[in-house]
Amino acid sequence: MSTSYELLYFPLRGRAEPIRLLFALAKVSYTNTGVTNWPEFKPKTPLGQLPVLIERGDAGEKQIAQSGAIMRHLARVFDLYGQDEDQKVRADFIAETASDWRAKWAPVVFAAFMNTEQTVIDKYWADLPTTLSLFDRLLGNDDFFAGKSPTFADVLVFDTIDGNVGLKPECLKDFPRLTAFVARFRELPGIAEYVKNRA
Repeated sequence: MSTSYELLYFPLRGRAEPIRLLFALAKVSYTNTGVTNWPEFKPKTPLGQLPVLIERGDAGEKQIAQSGAIMRHLARVFDLYGQDEDQKVRADFIAETASDWRAKWAPVVFAAFMNTEQTVIDKYWADLPTTLSLFDRLLGNDDFFAGKSPTFADVLVFDTIDGNVGLKPECLKDFPRLTAFVARFRELPGIAEYVKNRA
């Protein structure tokens, strides 16, 4: 029996989108299940939260909670964690830095749902050039954040930048290397098709 995957999340991008992008990068098929009956479904999840990845194989079925744990598990399975220990360490700290950025981004992109105060939103946009400068420095002149090949860390950075550009298209105008990274990542096999066809 080959391994099959089912990703459970609400019918929106949110925390599951980097996981979907990772599947696209690996060119691995999966079932994307939108959960709409959350109160009924919640007790069936390991932590009472989404996303959850269900992996089915010869050893049976297992549920994996926490988006970071799912990303790292799939990165190991799909060989998208880096080619050596140095790259793996770099991918880890880039991913953690991207996760910190995403935590600040969430109240902005979900402002209507989270009742985010305008002062928080204004501060986010005022601080964004500093954040982008950090990632520009971390990327340097490399093609990807851990070297010449993409890893799960690139997925997280791309998804966050993509969301920011969606609200402020001009935000990368002073960052040509990040602009080139986004274009390079978007054109990768698997990613190009997924981004073109996603809702």
